[in-house]
Amino acid sequence: MGVYQEEIEHQWPTPPEWSWKSRWCLRSAQALQNPEQIGKLMTNWPMVAGYLRDLLERLENPDGEGKGIVEQEEGGFLVAGVGKTGFDITAKSEPWRRGYFQALIGAAKAAESLEGWLTDRKQRISAPAEYVVGPSNPRPKPMPAGQKKVPREENCEPASPSPETFYMKILTTRGFDTRQKVEAALSYADWLDYKGLKSTAQDMYNWAMDIAAAGSSVDASKVVDLKTGVLQNDGKHLPSENIIRVSTALGVYHAKQGNLPNALSIFTSVLKARRSLPANPSDSVLPFFPSLPRSSNDPFRSIFNSLKTVLIPVEYPPPQPSGDEPPVLTATSACDEAGLMTYIGEIIFASSSKESGLAWTRDAVDMAETSILELGTTEETRIPRERCADCLRIGLNNWKTMVSRLVVQAEKEELEAIEKAKTTWYGGKKQVQTKSLERKRWEAERIILDDRARKLTPIVDDDSVFQGLAPNSSMFT
Repeated sequence: MGVYQEEIEHQWPTPPEWSWKSRWCLRSAQALQNPEQIGKLMTNWPMVAGYLRDLLERLENPDGEGKGIVEQEEGGFLVAGVGKTGFDITAKSEPWRRGYFQALIGAAKAAESLEGWLTDRKQRISAPAEYVVGPSNPRPKPMPAGQKKVPREENCEPASPSPETFYMKILTTRGFDTRQKVEAALSYADWLDYKGLKSTAQDMYNWAMDIAAAGSSVDASKVVDLKTGVLQNDGKHLPSENIIRVSTALGVYHAKQGNLPNALSIFTSVLKARRSLPANPSDSVLPFFPSLPRSSNDPFRSIFNSLKTVLIPVEYPPPQPSGDEPPVLTATSACDEAGLMTYIGEIIFASSSKESGLAWTRDAVDMAETSILELGTTEETRIPRERCADCLRIGLNNWKTMVSRLVVQAEKEELEAIEKAKTTWYGGKKQVQTKSLERKRWEAERIILDDRARKLTPIVDDDSVFQGLAPNSSMFT
């Protein structure tokens, strides 16, 4: 157990100033949220919520590890349906504030996954409400095989507070930086959209833009239309990283709602802005990613790696930029562009020109493939490589979908031309030949694409899927 805790501490470092119990709770919760990296199949969200509930109680205790935090507005204030708003934590150190943010955002993610779940505190078991025995559910579903305990309604309470409790606490806490608040606002907006609360989600996206604009090092009105999210790209002022991030999320939101012209305007403006970014002046092109020695079948190597993990002190990573300054080009910038080009290709294919949309998608796949090959296969580039692999996978899937639709369309048009040629005395045969050549063209591209996808399978499936642009999903799926 001690060696395991040291291993996950190297993978997910915790604030050195915290007590051992608080550090244990945070790293255990973070490890559980990444099951593929600890040999698990799925996340145990009730355990994540339990660890983070205990941790937040410790951190928010002003007589304990929360010494120095202050309730705002003379004792704090309550928001209906949400609870007490955030503290003033400006007196705490940056590592403390960062760890507190990780706990709150993790608790919000757990709350999303545990919506509708109840926890039997007496038996220490959590389950969806339909499995709970009680007056409100006289015919509960049987528990999964192997689970002998059955939760009882009289001993149950909600497995977690609502997600907005944690998101609003982040947004109303004084002491978090702009990047952290933007992340919370976008995550909350995505959750509201998932719940079908479109108007409220739009308001939250607007709030995220207001947060990003307030923190910008230049006048935000000079770099972005605050109402639409379209970047200005005047050649004089560059948008901050947070503004680019919010604009991209707004583009995804509009695309999901079917507002394709708005989405296309945003994506093209963001792509132009990213292509105007300056080069990184420093030697470092990748952010800090903690890593562990790779596992090995050699028992002696495994013992050596374990000893190495225990003996080498954990280096707590430096803070990430606040996002208030314009970003610079890094090793993953090409992948960011590829993701945007994938979105643009989808929209153009679905709305105006199928061949133009397909061309954008081809270019996106080429760029993502080049980017992932340039990153190499070192442990230090694992997370960026996973992100590029996700972009490549989505681009390939979109490309396949587009070509398949074009093949079906070409087959239909060829059959129509054949039927029409039977009653046409001039030009019918030539039209059939034209449609036949078009069908063969798309069929040939499908064959070439299948072969290319087969060759890229080891690259795409080498690592677990990592979500890139928020959220990097396809309208075709």
